Amino acid sequence: MFKNRQSNKFVNIVGIILILMALALTYTSKIIDVDKITAPFEQAVQGTIIGDWIDDAKQRELERNLRNSETPAQYLAQNADDFKGLSKGQQYYIKYQSFMEKFESRVSELPNKFLICICILLLFTVKSIIVLIPATMTCMITALIFPFEIAIIINTLGYVLIFTAKYHWGRYIDAGYIHHLVKHSKFLYKYIQDEENGYATGNPLLLFILRLVPTVPINPISAMYGHMGYDYWKFLILSMLGVSLKIVSFTAIGSNIDNPFSTAFIIPLILILFVSGFSMISLSIILQRREKHEIEKKMKEEAKEQEKIDKT
Repeated sequence: MFKNRQSNKFVNIVGIILILMALALTYTSKIIDVDKITAPFEQAVQGTIIGDWIDDAKQRELERNLRNSETPAQYLAQNADDFKGLSKGQQYYIKYQSFMEKFESRVSELPNKFLICICILLLFTVKSIIVLIPATMTCMITALIFPFEIAIIINTLGYVLIFTAKYHWGRYIDAGYIHHLVKHSKFLYKYIQDEENGYATGNPLLLFILRLVPTVPINPISAMYGHMGYDYWKFLILSMLGVSLKIVSFTAIGSNIDNPFSTAFIIPLILILFVSGFSMISLSIILQRREKHEIEKKMKEEAKEQEKIDKT
């Protein structure tokens, strides 16, 4: 039981930290003067420099060159040393936009987007066996390459492939693999199976919540439900509902990564932090209640055994 309590404590702490991060990000986004940070860059790429950052002769030359440049952000970053009064935040923003401009230029030169789509889906499939980078990071990468609507479709298909591959792996693979997983997560497997409530093949509510929790790896859970013979379509629907917020949020973050101060970038990030935090606390409450129920059940069984002994 000590291991269970330690696990619950850890889940609670991480959940609280995520909620505090969401609150801090919400507060910070309201007090930061975003326009002040972005103003020098926005003005410069439009060919107008307003402020005492540069002498008149250099200003006119820079404005003229910016109007004629096909890569204004990169040109501005190269000449940013001429700006003497910029804050650190303004300087970093100019360098960041220069990097994003280079990246977008490289992406636009990619020859075959369809082949890239196939490669991304293959990468998702490989993740069901070997975790190279988090699936959420792949969602962001997809959104950097494709328009938002197309990226959503690709990422959704990607998660379907991960869940399907690992579910069937767990269902048809040798039982030794599942025993290896259960060896490290016996208490979680017992709660997932939930024989006492008549689920025996897997608890649907717990499946949905586990998909919301960011620290729970998706592959072992999929394999466990497959091994227990849980209905595939119910498994897939509940799993996709659970990760739908992640897919939309991280795709939106990737699509708007070139403007990190925009609401389209910040709101999905805040939302995913809040939902992840509350889902972890909810998972902890469920595990604590199940643990309490098991302790009470054990005490009742011991009491009955003692009554039998007393009667004899």
